Amino acid sequence: MTPAPTAGAPGPLAPLAGVRVLDVANMIAAPSMAALMADLGADVIKVEPLTGDILRQSVQNDPDVPDPYWELDNRGKRGIAVDLSHPDGVAVVHRLAATADVFVTNFTVDRMTRFRLTAADIATVAPRCIHASFSGYGTVGPEASRLAYDMTAFFARGGVQGLVSDPGGPPPAFRPGQGDHTSALALLSATLAALRLRDATGQVHPVEVALLQVASWTLASDLSVTLVTGAGPERRPRAQWPSPLTCRFRCADDRWVALCMPGPRDFWPAFAACVGRPDWVDDPRYATADARRDNAVELIAACDEVFATASRAVWADRLDDAGLTWAPVQSAEDLVDDPALHALGGLVLVEDHPTGPFQTIAAPFHVHGADVAVRGRAPELGEHSRDLLTEAGYEPAEIDGLVTTGVIGQSPTPTIDRSDS
Repeated sequence: MTPAPTAGAPGPLAPLAGVRVLDVANMIAAPSMAALMADLGADVIKVEPLTGDILRQSVQNDPDVPDPYWELDNRGKRGIAVDLSHPDGVAVVHRLAATADVFVTNFTVDRMTRFRLTAADIATVAPRCIHASFSGYGTVGPEASRLAYDMTAFFARGGVQGLVSDPGGPPPAFRPGQGDHTSALALLSATLAALRLRDATGQVHPVEVALLQVASWTLASDLSVTLVTGAGPERRPRAQWPSPLTCRFRCADDRWVALCMPGPRDFWPAFAACVGRPDWVDDPRYATADARRDNAVELIAACDEVFATASRAVWADRLDDAGLTWAPVQSAEDLVDDPALHALGGLVLVEDHPTGPFQTIAAPFHVHGADVAVRGRAPELGEHSRDLLTEAGYEPAEIDGLVTTGVIGQSPTPTIDRSDS
């Protein structure tokens, strides 16, 4: 670990300056956590197999266009390609771990054991290194070696798909990486807590996060009721929704709005006036929350007819003028143009890619006055192999030998200097 900047240093401080992270993981969740640590100023080393992380080129393989998934979750890292099936490859990773503060992996218990990368293995070669393990179902129990993606362990088994689908309908599809990126925040939180403990007490505590448990936390409001009552949460199709105040409606231009006014303030009179039906306030079928629930089918159908009379832009003005809480149901194209997201700094420009600048998504938090930023593109496969081996103390002849025997892969791509990024 290199010394962190002092409080008297010029310019903003990067919160994790001086911290080194060894990322021996693939796909999205664990690498995403390491990318966030790079945004926070950590020196992150990405270890890949000689064939590359399977996330590479999973969206497109046009060499003239940045690979979106790969760039998102591996930005700001340095990369080395290592054959872990060879004892010398394992020795390389152990030597790199000896200089690291955090070792993050999503290998199953079987693979961690086979490649000598368990928490105990890393503690032997790097006593002050935090071992952060990410998995579908944990590292203990009967399913410790079960392979998982967020689509299986998070959305399906984690209950998310079952609870958001309409009763009797098929489970809905979810977008790639949603559960992974949520889990990355949990893994980041736990790792930062472990670093704090280490620096405060000198004690090193391994970290573990599982997709299944993160899913249960995202559903904690529903699950807490189930734990107390023994019953699952009520689920209704939209046509039977208990109140228009928490429903979503299609507008005349086939675009949707979502409303959310659960109380305790009574928004019903303002809503009724907004949709041009002030008579609903005193209508005994709709005057109270219980009455609206009892007559939900009729009321939602009536609201559908009203919202179908004007475009979403018109409804946006009406809903805002009425002081109602609502939002447009946006597409990806809508979201990347959303002025609120831009005001938050939610999209940033990566300027050092060989094909030219491109936009990506910023870290979902701010540490005001600190240096938190995307620090450049993702590495080419094996781009920094020689540099990293040199830093780890390997002699040039040793490096040549590792390359010749196929233990280490290297990229012909010139290294881009990120010292000023």
